[in-house]
Amino acid sequence: MADDLVCYCGACGFDLNISTPKLSLLCACEDCLQALQWGAFKGGKSPMALAELIYVRSDILAVTGKKFMKAFHLREGAKSTRVYCTLCFSVLGVDHPSYRNNVFMFFKNHCQTHFNVSQQPAAAIYLNELAYFSKAEVPLGVPVFHSFHFPQEQARFRKIVTHTFKQPQVGALGQSLQDFIKTLGPIKVLNLKKGKQLL
Repeated sequence: MADDLVCYCGACGFDLNISTPKLSLLCACEDCLQALQWGAFKGGKSPMALAELIYVRSDILAVTGKKFMKAFHLREGAKSTRVYCTLCFSVLGVDHPSYRNNVFMFFKNHCQTHFNVSQQPAAAIYLNELAYFSKAEVPLGVPVFHSFHFPQEQARFRKIVTHTFKQPQVGALGQSLQDFIKTLGPIKVLNLKKGKQLL
């Protein structure tokens, strides 16, 4: 049976216990853009101005091609840990402390998926970091967050995502992405300058 999430060259991937997406967000943050630009610089797909983030339950039943996977931080002190294929530089998964080891994220169109990932984004975030010349458009009806500077923005966003990040009632059958990352060896720190454009 084919893995649910696979890199573009087919060398590695994850088989998930539950592959139904729990949340979709559009993100313009400079870190997501830089991570995708770095992957594109190494041979991966070029990013769109607005990355689409897909969140799934962090419950991995099987791994293919582990020897071709490596975990990276953009810089020292980074919170997001991204797992790339070291051959084609697809991004197979992203872990962040706010996910509480219950979900992980991947970028739509930056790996192959063998399940339906078409859903209306629940929000568009960090639009204050979108390049001024960008022609990116947020679909009508999608709540917009320019930043999370104000408590009102934070509270409004929590209402959208709390159900996604909370502890599931039923325990996982496999391992979480966070636990899998621990088996990959030391995390490689790229030491990229924050906000630097790579393409």
